Amino acid sequence: MRMRKIRVSWEYPDIYTRPDDPYMHEDFEVDDDATPEEIQDEAEEIAFEHFRWSFWDVTKEHENESN
Repeated sequence: MRMRKIRVSWEYPDIYTRPDDPYMHEDFEVDDDATPEEIQDEAEEIAFEHFRWSFWDVTKEHENESN
């Protein structure tokens, strides 16, 4: 079966990054007959692996830290 190479890239809207930065994209292969949905699912999974995130309740201490 033939394969297609797809490139997924990600941006950090709050930080300047060079478009050609090799750390801002990753290539992957899919079957030639992969649907757009299959490609999107794979791209999202790969991109999400490059982010860490967390959440917490904002307390008075946190509010005072930002002032």
